[in-house]
Amino acid sequence: MKMKKECLALGLVLALAGCGGGGGQAGSPTDTTLSQDMDTGRDAVGLERLAVAEQQYRAAGKRALARDDVTAIGDAGYNLATVQLNENKPADALTTITATRSALAVRGQTADDAGLDLVQAGALHRLGRESEAAAAAARAAAGQDTDVTEKAQLMRGLIADDSGDHATLASVAAYFATLTGKIPESWTADAREIEARNLLATAGSSQTAWQDAMQAATIRQSQVNYRDMARALGVAARAADRSGNAQAAAQLYARASQSARQAGDTVAADRWAKQAGSAAAVDPFVEPAVPARKK
Repeated sequence: MKMKKECLALGLVLALAGCGGGGGQAGSPTDTTLSQDMDTGRDAVGLERLAVAEQQYRAAGKRALARDDVTAIGDAGYNLATVQLNENKPADALTTITATRSALAVRGQTADDAGLDLVQAGALHRLGRESEAAAAAARAAAGQDTDVTEKAQLMRGLIADDSGDHATLASVAAYFATLTGKIPESWTADAREIEARNLLATAGSSQTAWQDAMQAATIRQSQVNYRDMARALGVAARAADRSGNAQAAAQLYARASQSARQAGDTVAADRWAKQAGSAAAVDPFVEPAVPARKK
């Protein structure tokens, strides 16, 4: 029974987008319950109901174990770990990845899994374990799935920029420069963000970096990928600051902070709010404080 693995769009955020093949061959028996659990999980991700998606992918994984279906086990484990990463639970994602690899190994599948490597890289990056994250991202980038390879290259670039590894960042920028012709818009956004980061790292044109980062943010806004959009706004803020436009930089940091906070990335939101300084606007939609009950 061939299930469907969901590909992540990293920021690692990580928003989910479908990739890979769909249902089983015509006329072959299927496990309706397993299929429905996976489909419901995917639909919940589309609606940003991540807690529901986690529950559904967990249910799908249990059904896959009952079926002793190695492909479905791998897909459900990958999807569950990806959702956990989107929920800002990187430690849980790592636990799921380790358990999934063990379940696959028991069933004779010991080859490297680039998808699991990619999620592992994202989780390790969130936890600040950069050298391990870089190694996992490199393994993922060497896989055969073009979607996973592209996102793994993005991850390599993000880790390299955060670590001050300019050589790796330059190599990732060179990779994205080779992606020509008709490519997915999400890839264009990733390429523009990496180019902006590389320009800032190499003392290139800060104005061009600003434009590239804003193009990445615009594409991601249209694709409802807000966490990655916020990260691009943060890069644009760096470029604006490097250009000498402190006011624009503060405003961009404030925008990045508010977007990231609503997308659940409180760590980045707090960092950007601090960089925004007095420009950090009050959230007009915050829930009012509940008055203390009198004793």
